[in-house]
Amino acid sequence: MVDELGAYDRDDLRRDDFDRFDDRDRYNFERDMAMERAQEEEMRQMERDRAEYTPKQLQKYYSNVAIAGATLGGGPVAGASMAAFLKTPPGRAIINNRVEATYSGASKSRQKKARRSAGREQIRTSGQFNRASLLMGINPKPRKKNKKHCKNLSTCFKEANSKLRLKNGKLRKGKSQSDVAKLAHRLLKKMK
Repeated sequence: MVDELGAYDRDDLRRDDFDRFDDRDRYNFERDMAMERAQEEEMRQMERDRAEYTPKQLQKYYSNVAIAGATLGGGPVAGASMAAFLKTPPGRAIINNRVEATYSGASKSRQKKARRSAGREQIRTSGQFNRASLLMGINPKPRKKNKKHCKNLSTCFKEANSKLRLKNGKLRKGKSQSDVAKLAHRLLKKMK
C-alpha cells in the first residue's frame, strides 16, 4: 500500500502487475512470429509463381489481381481507374518491380530481419503519398470543351477590361473588378 510519503511498498505489489508485463511480451512475440510466418508464406508463393509463370504471364497476373482487388474494394469505378493507372508508366513500373522481386527471390528489404519501423519511417516507405498514388485516376489533361471555354472566357475578360479601365490601367470611376467579371460573363453568354 501507499505510506504517508506516497511510496509503494514492494511487498504489496499484486500478481496482476507482473502478469501485465508477461502479456505484453507474449503479444510482441506472437506478433513477431506472425510477421515471420507471413514473410515465409510470401517467399513460398514467390517460388510457386516463379516455377509456374513466365515474366509476361506474371505481369498479366499481377495486373489482373490489382484490378480485381480495386474492384472489390471500391466498385467498378475503382477497378476502371486502377486499370487506367496500370497503363501509365508509374503503374507499369510497379508491376515490373513486383515481377523482378518474384524472379530475384525476396527483395532486399524482405531479406533483412523483420524489425518494427518507427511511425514516420513507415509512412514514408508506405508509398501512400507518392505522386503516382496521389494522382491515380486523375487525368492531368484538360478536356477539349473546358479548354475552349477557358480560351473564350479569357478573350471576354480582355475585352471587358479594355472597356471598363482607363489607359493607365485604373478602373473607371464607380466601377469595380466585380463589374469587369460580370461584363465578361455577359459577353461570354453572347458568344455562345
